Amino acid sequence: MHDRNALLARLASAKFILGLGVHGLNVLGMSTRWTYCHSFLSKPMYTPMDSTQKNYLSPIRPTVRAVIFRNGELLVQVKQKAGESPHLTLPGGKQEPGESAHEALKRECAEEIGTSVTVGELIHVAEVFKNRQEGTRHQLELLFACTIPEDYTPVVGPHPDPSQTGTIWASPRERRREFQPDYAEALTNKAPLYLGLLNG
Repeated sequence: MHDRNALLARLASAKFILGLGVHGLNVLGMSTRWTYCHSFLSKPMYTPMDSTQKNYLSPIRPTVRAVIFRNGELLVQVKQKAGESPHLTLPGGKQEPGESAHEALKRECAEEIGTSVTVGELIHVAEVFKNRQEGTRHQLELLFACTIPEDYTPVVGPHPDPSQTGTIWASPRERRREFQPDYAEALTNKAPLYLGLLNG
């Protein structure tokens, strides 16, 4: 009996920690009942975004980005909106329905930087929040390592982003402050696959 009671006490403690609900449990021929309970360990390890605080646009937008290095420099787009300072971004854009991530990235690079790309491994994932006049856009961005032809010279592609003014090679270390989102830090230092939340 002592062993049974000790085992039940240990199981009850485990159920409390895990926050599990059990309506009937038979242990060593004995029956007991618990109500659904929660402990501090059942709480998420992050603070969820409060969608009531901002006007988030629906749905979340899947986006792909090309990370193309050559001689320590990164191939980037120069973008500038009216009344704002120019900033640097990675080539890429919205994934369309029916496209794979690789197909979307190849299409976006052909349109924006005027070249074919070979898409390699997925190196980072980030959630980017962009303020728009109509609300805040939530993008899930996939960053792929890519390569381009050796003879490629930076050009603006045939169908650039409306705010794109140029395509250049830029040092992510020397021009980090100009990157938007701030991918320069992750691309020049050891960083996890998931980069978390970034402002775009």
